[in-house]
Amino acid sequence: MQNDTIIVTLSSFHNPHKYEIIASNTEYITKLFQNNLSEDQISENALKSYYVDYYHSHIIHGGFHNFINEFKKNYKILYYIRLGLKALSAEKHLKLFNAIFPEVKEKSSIYNTNKLDMAFNKLEKYENLVTLNYQWLIKHPKLLIVEPKSIHRYLQQHIITSQHEYRHIKIIKQLCKIIDEDFIAITAGDINNIYNRAWHFKTVKNYYYIIEKNHIVTLYNSFTKQEITKGRLVANKTEQSLVSNFISKMLA
Repeated sequence: MQNDTIIVTLSSFHNPHKYEIIASNTEYITKLFQNNLSEDQISENALKSYYVDYYHSHIIHGGFHNFINEFKKNYKILYYIRLGLKALSAEKHLKLFNAIFPEVKEKSSIYNTNKLDMAFNKLEKYENLVTLNYQWLIKHPKLLIVEPKSIHRYLQQHIITSQHEYRHIKIIKQLCKIIDEDFIAITAGDINNIYNRAWHFKTVKNYYYIIEKNHIVTLYNSFTKQEITKGRLVANKTEQSLVSNFISKMLA
């Protein structure tokens, strides 16, 4: 993740229509996605507003029937929507969302989506997501308000900065693919570890850490300390240095 700054235009901030500042953030994030940036390269604060808006728009225009069919297995999107609803203190909406998409799902459920739509619309009268999103954004300490003509410059700087991905991020993302998890963010790094390569990170489902020693990277569950898997690193042939970037073979 680059930083926690939320970037919106000055005109959207002063616009009397509450949705304009939400739309400004959403437009900025959309352009980052269009330039192939992933969520871990974007402000988590900005993503909270973005994904609540994303959720709200889908339910308003398509209802729960379409949303459930399209996103019930997209755990990363569900993760960020849940994160956003929590941040905005949309407690009633969060309760409804968790009832449909529980964090620990034991069996498949069948829903009356018409009743869900009615419940959502009823909640909107008392806990309007546009209003909550607007209030959260304008009071946020990480909100950066810029002139509309400067947005492109910030966007290009963000894209350029994101083009260089750190070595440990590449390794962790490769491991996440192997264990079929969605990487979210680094939570801590310890360069003074006796192995010199210790990084803690979170995924949609869990928390992990890796330790690297003698070109072997071992992945552990942060809570149980159980070894999950490990792999041998090989040098990237496209680089001049001997920096190892890719896990070539999982070890028995």
